[in-house]
Amino acid sequence: LFIPSTNGIVNTLKFDGTSVYVGGEFTNIGGQSRNRIAALDPATGLATAWDPNANGSVFTIEKNGTTIYVGGLFTSIGGQPRNFIAALNESSGLATAWNPNANAQVYSIAVNSSDGIIYAGGLFTNIGGQSRNRIAALKEATGGAIATWNPSANSTVFSIAVSGGTVYIGGTFTNVAGQTRNCLAAIDSAGTATSWNPSESAFGYIN
Repeated sequence: LFIPSTNGIVNTLKFDGTSVYVGGEFTNIGGQSRNRIAALDPATGLATAWDPNANGSVFTIEKNGTTIYVGGLFTSIGGQPRNFIAALNESSGLATAWNPNANAQVYSIAVNSSDGIIYAGGLFTNIGGQSRNRIAALKEATGGAIATWNPSANSTVFSIAVSGGTVYIGGTFTNVAGQTRNCLAAIDSAGTATSWNPSESAFGYIN
């Protein structure tokens, strides 16, 4: 029976067929002390030995291969200093060398496994060593270096979904890639806003 019994808010879940990865505000989950991030047995809800120990909130978790990508409000995770975004080893929970070093919260991560690009959205204005306003494309294979893709949103990006060469984003923005878009937008591979324009009047969230 899956009963994790946590003592704090859960912000995000990721199931990979073997483990349920959980991120949030908690300090205890699945019968163990776990600071804001944990892996749970999908059958019992008990915490596994995997323990990256984040020192701040975790808002998003994604996985590609044997790497777990996380974003949040933390400045330390997986035994290393990591500002708001990190990559963790699936087996050990330790931080890998991948380190984009964002200057503010990361609320959403999406992985395009076909081209090794990690999309990040949040409150940041600098990530991967470059100026990027609230959304960025990061290279998986080069330690978190920035890609040239640069739509530039004028307010926070909370959600990202990738389909082929199109990146859908939701947030509190009213302008992205130089175009008026209210809270929802679709961005092509060149970083240009497509004609897709639902024009939400409130915050846009993509689940």
